[in-house]
Amino acid sequence: MAQRALPAGTTRTRGRALFGLLDASGWAWAGVKAAFWFILIIFLLGYIPDRAYYFTVNRTIDLGILAWSPINFCPPENRNLPCPAPVGAAVPWEPSPTELALPAPRTDGAVAQAGTRILYIGGSDGAGATDTTYVATMSGTGNFDRWTADGPKLPEARTNAGVAFSGGKIYVAGGLGPDNKPTNTVYVLSPDTQTGAIGEWTAAEDLVLPEARSGAALVAAPDGLILVGGTADGTTPTKTVWKSTFDPKGKLQKWAEQAPLYQEVTDAAAAMAGDYLWVYGGTAASGPTATVQRGEFQSVNTVSDGSTPEDSSCPPWVMTISCSGRRRLSQTVRPLYSSE
Repeated sequence: MAQRALPAGTTRTRGRALFGLLDASGWAWAGVKAAFWFILIIFLLGYIPDRAYYFTVNRTIDLGILAWSPINFCPPENRNLPCPAPVGAAVPWEPSPTELALPAPRTDGAVAQAGTRILYIGGSDGAGATDTTYVATMSGTGNFDRWTADGPKLPEARTNAGVAFSGGKIYVAGGLGPDNKPTNTVYVLSPDTQTGAIGEWTAAEDLVLPEARSGAALVAAPDGLILVGGTADGTTPTKTVWKSTFDPKGKLQKWAEQAPLYQEVTDAAAAMAGDYLWVYGGTAASGPTATVQRGEFQSVNTVSDGSTPEDSSCPPWVMTISCSGRRRLSQTVRPLYSSE
């Protein structure tokens, strides 16, 4: 069939788009359309749902107010925190489920972690010191299972002792004994890293404290253990700082006296942070204190044969080791000061 001719006086022209600026069948117009649909799809699938989410659960449309919140996808433990919670925010405290409670009431005990196990060591049941060790196992998600009372018993009941994990072992220093008097014993637990067995507590006869202590803070230092403060008679706080240093074979040596605390204290909290040993609060001679004490933990050189030659450059705060020689074997603690 013959094609119908155009009316007289007309000619065929190619279509134009965008107000005649672009050829409707050209690449330029095709690119404009592709860019439009690309942006529209991102807007529909990305931005609008994002704004809708914040409109329902957070500060509406970034205006800084919560105008309407019919839906809240935040976990209930967030409580009164914004949703989502700010980066680094601490989630409000909640009581643990009854299934995760200790097998029996305890106070003045201590917690230490060895691998995937958490140990609650000793403590008082309200009537006196106990020798129990409660054990809980952590899962890969960071949660821990029920506590069990089948952990190894201490050689003797202890409460208010210093506890620290260092060199793959757990140490319990001092504390109140069954007679409610301070002790000078040090107990050691050496879990087996190969089999996972916890092992049994043993008394470290070569690490007996120079004097009985309870309420002292035991801190794991890079090269040993530091015992800070405490009381010798159960009442009077002390300023003593003792340190046991690892020898080249990794064995702890006898306790050596370090520079005394700025303020006598017992039942304080202590921690190593970088080159500093921090002591927080506690009970001073006048009662509970808000003082924060800091000791600088610095490396010094010692003579390999243990001698202590005179050296005028030795800092006055070095009390137990020489600053002369060539081998760097141990570290010491400077006098502490108060930030009160």
